Amino acid sequence: MDNRISLHKLEVFCAVVEQGGVGRAAAHLYVSQPVVSGHIRSLEERLGVELFHRVGQRMELTDAGRATYQWSRDTLHSGNELDRELAGITGGTTGAVAVATSMTVGSYLLPPILTDFVVANPGARIAAHVFDPNQIWEAITSGLCDLAVPIAPRIPYGRGLTGELVGHQDLVLTSAPDAVDVGDGGIPVSELARLPFVSTPRTSIRRDIEDMAFAELGITDRKVIIEFGHPEAIKHAVRAGLGVALLFRASVAADLATGSLQEIPLADARPRLPVFVVWRADKRLSALQRTLITVIRDALNL
Repeated sequence: MDNRISLHKLEVFCAVVEQGGVGRAAAHLYVSQPVVSGHIRSLEERLGVELFHRVGQRMELTDAGRATYQWSRDTLHSGNELDRELAGITGGTTGAVAVATSMTVGSYLLPPILTDFVVANPGARIAAHVFDPNQIWEAITSGLCDLAVPIAPRIPYGRGLTGELVGHQDLVLTSAPDAVDVGDGGIPVSELARLPFVSTPRTSIRRDIEDMAFAELGITDRKVIIEFGHPEAIKHAVRAGLGVALLFRASVAADLATGSLQEIPLADARPRLPVFVVWRADKRLSALQRTLITVIRDALNL
């Protein structure tokens, strides 16, 4: 193998794989198709293997191509991680941090924290990536992101990860205003089974978390009327009176404040889940990354 392989060729190769062809990769990279094809031919020559073979009109990776793609992704992610680490070797006020998070945390909980952090530290570059919950851990182990901030029952330490508990998020039962009579002290958990629910799809990790929370309250069978994959869609259905929903407080705080939704207090329970900051166990955190962890912890008032 010729060791004179540029990172740019690896970027072009990965773009062809991820965009699904030379034409789409060229458009994505804002270059011509012959330029992309030239990089692929050059990479094949320097590696001494064929990376693609044609199946009809499609280009598919060869076995060597699949191995090269994994190596290319790891190399590019490691390079980006090094760039962020070098940028952060300071007093903790400048540099870069890539954060992996889920839809609810990335949409409602983190934005004000990260925004205030950059206002206070103008030299900081923050990139928040929203993933499906089951993809967050891979983003950390691969080096794509430096930190993860998930709401999760636990950290999967067996995957080479470490972290710390930085706070909790209450799960709030909500309904349309006056749709449910909550009385003076809320409703007992035993009443939940009779209520219609708006929830996330049964195949989602978020639904697993919700079902687990209900199971801990002794509710294993409930009536789900409609399912949506985003909290805003769930809230729309709740406001329309289709049912109640169990949502993280961060995602409904504004709605409760304006009165477009009402909270249904539970008289005998307080369901909530921990919020963690997670990173790869063998990763050397930069000063800026350590500073951000402290800021997130303080903001969540653990």
